[in-house]
Amino acid sequence: MSLPVTLFLCLLLLIFGAAFSGLNIGLMMIRPSELKRKAAHGDIVAAKLYTYRKNGTYLIVCVLLGNVAVISTLSLVLEHVAGGLAAGIITTLMVTIFAEIVPQTIFIRKGYRFSRYFFWLLDIIFVTFWPIARPLTWLLDRLLGKELPTIFTREELTHLVDEHAKEHGRASGIDIDESRIVSGALAYSQVLAKEVMTPLAEVVTVDSEDEIDMALLSRLKRVGHSRFPVYDKHQEDYIGILYMKDILGEELPVPVSHVYRDRIFDVPMDSPLDTVLSRFIQTKSHLFLVRDDENHNSVADADDPVIGVITIEDVIEKILNREIIDEFDPEN
Repeated sequence: MSLPVTLFLCLLLLIFGAAFSGLNIGLMMIRPSELKRKAAHGDIVAAKLYTYRKNGTYLIVCVLLGNVAVISTLSLVLEHVAGGLAAGIITTLMVTIFAEIVPQTIFIRKGYRFSRYFFWLLDIIFVTFWPIARPLTWLLDRLLGKELPTIFTREELTHLVDEHAKEHGRASGIDIDESRIVSGALAYSQVLAKEVMTPLAEVVTVDSEDEIDMALLSRLKRVGHSRFPVYDKHQEDYIGILYMKDILGEELPVPVSHVYRDRIFDVPMDSPLDTVLSRFIQTKSHLFLVRDDENHNSVADADDPVIGVITIEDVIEKILNREIIDEFDPEN
């Protein structure tokens, strides 16, 4: 074999070796779940890559078989030119630099972009090495188990979104406000009603036997709330809600018992906020009593003492991760 042909063959084998080495690290770095998400959003390259990457064991077996075959062939070709020891040294240097270090460095940085140019090569080795790779893949999967999926905890997802907003906001399209809301939405189910409720000592209530006159109406307006729990001394419990809008058009003075609505719900103090929000939606109510449930039941007992109130605004503030200040809230 002439020297020009030998050099051309060596160059060709190096290119194939570099491709296999780069594909090995480039494709295995990409998780199948990531490719599946990209494909679901219309990424054609990700959809094609997923067909190869979904069976990671078969992919790595085929790529490594191809890489070993190329390197072995390169050693045999150089053996005819430089002899045993020289061929080994030359092969080691050429493979290490041009078929390992350089391609792997490129594919680590731009593997997703470069992999699309080697779909044809992957198709060839997937078919060519099937008789060897298939049983070997089955054996490895039986001995070692399937490739584990990537699972993120709530804290990791929060950190991931925050990192994308702060460091890659332009590329990801996520800004700081969106990151804050996502963080709150992921964490609010871990917060309990008793942690965000307004303590009973700070709640403005009205008595069922009160009369709403100008003085009481002015006091309620100064508070700035649209709803007030109604307390009954005889039952020693809260029996409903007074809505400020129901007073409109009424001739004062008017008894509270004539305008309040005898419908009020309660939740145990240890209820998670996602459960509280679901109950707000189900009951179409915006204010709940919070009861001290010593038995930690999922439903509050009417005999349990009331320790505060919680509103839908309290839950939304926790989701938004920011306090909502209106014109009636006292300034700090």
